[in-house]
Parts: sequence; structure tokens; C-alpha cells
Amino acid sequence: MQRHYIRPPRKIKVPGPFRVTRFLWLLAPLLVLCGLLGACASGPRLESVVAPSDPSITLTEGGIRLTILPNTWSAYPENLARYYTPVEVRIENTRAEELQIRYEDFVALDDGKTQYRAVPPAEVARALFGALDLSGPTGGPRPALLAGPWYPYGPRYWGPYYDPYGPWGYWNPYYYPYAWPRSGAQDVLLLGLRSGPLLPAAGVQGFLYLQQATARGTSLTLSWTPRSASGIPLATLATPFRIIR
Repeated sequence: MQRHYIRPPRKIKVPGPFRVTRFLWLLAPLLVLCGLLGACASGPRLESVVAPSDPSITLTEGGIRLTILPNTWSAYPENLARYYTPVEVRIENTRAEELQIRYEDFVALDDGKTQYRAVPPAEVARALFGALDLSGPTGGPRPALLAGPWYPYGPRYWGPYYDPYGPWGYWNPYYYPYAWPRSGAQDVLLLGLRSGPLLPAAGVQGFLYLQQATARGTSLTLSWTPRSASGIPLATLATPFRIIR
């Protein structure tokens, strides 16, 4: 027998078609279940009647430009659509005078003639999370958020925690000994549309939180009646949506 004999490689066993098919049959129900759970968590969607394939719709009237993005909420809480209907809007003022941004000027009307108002972000946060306490532990360094909705221009966020020593932290905040939970209401407050005066040649963007406007009915018309700086109502901008469940 040779001392440097090398054994020939063994034959590689390849799973038979039966085993692969059986694996796929076992995996298919799990994938379907995950899809159904994801659909339930996200809630109903709004589809524009004017342009169903477009993710947004833009309305222009008298130097006012209103862009509506109905299905863009991806912040916390993920199931916000179970309690409110978040609709992102972008407003641009090209007039020579200020505009007044007021929540009560936004109205949604479904096909059953039920009217829904926009709820102020602070009221939404209070209803979902109770008392609004955005401060960290007392007596320690001021907390710095590890991320926000405007990254990469803001600090990076790795999880629902604050880093009291700056924006660097560890990759896994669950093992960071100097971290504490962030407020659950923070995304609702930061991303909500701001009310108040809108200067000429300025713009503002944020979410409207409607009162469960997609809970019933099959269509929804969203309208906004802007007001001048003196409070005079201007032309109404409105557009219809289908409610997709």
C-alpha cells in the first residue's frame, strides 16, 4: 500500500426532487401566513381615483400646491392605521402672503357621508401612549437620539433607545448598559404636520392623523380649505381615493 495514497472523493448526494417539493409545500403556508399578518398590521390603503398607479397626487390652486402621499407611514407604531389614518401632505406657498395651516381645515368624507377631522399630533400621542414624557432619566446627561426620520443627515438609530453620550453607541442597543427606552410617542409628534403660519415661498410637510377614516366605506375624499393670514377661506383643494382592504 502506498504511503501517500489519496482516497478518491465521495459522491456528492443531491436532495431528490421529492424532498425539495416537500420542503416547498411546508414553506408555502408559512409564507402565506406572514403575508396575511403583514397586510393586517399595515391596515387599509388609499388609492387615488385620478391616478391609481401614482404614489402621490398633487393639487394646485391660486399659488398653493398640495401634494398628498397616502401610504407612506413606516415609523412607530407600525399599526397606527388601526387607530388613525395617517396621510402625509406637502404644502408649498407661492403666494405673496402668508397662509394659515390649521388642522380643522382638513376634512375627509367617505361614501356614506361620514365626516372625519384631522387630529392634532399631541392628541394622537396622548391617546396612544398616555402622558407625554419625552425626557430621559433625571440627573444624567441629556439624551441624544441615535436616529431620526432624516438619516443620513441626522444621527444613526439602531433601535428604540437613547444614547446619553452621543450618536455613536453600540450596534445592538439591548446590550448597551447606559441606554434607556425612547418615548413611543416621538415619531407621532416629530412626523406630524405643524400648524401655524406658512410664509410666502415656503413649504411644510408632515402627517395628518384622521379619525379612522378607512374603518368603513369604500371611498374617501380628502379636502383642504386654506386660509389667508387674515383668516379668509380660499379655494378648496379636494381629491377622491378608494379604500383598499
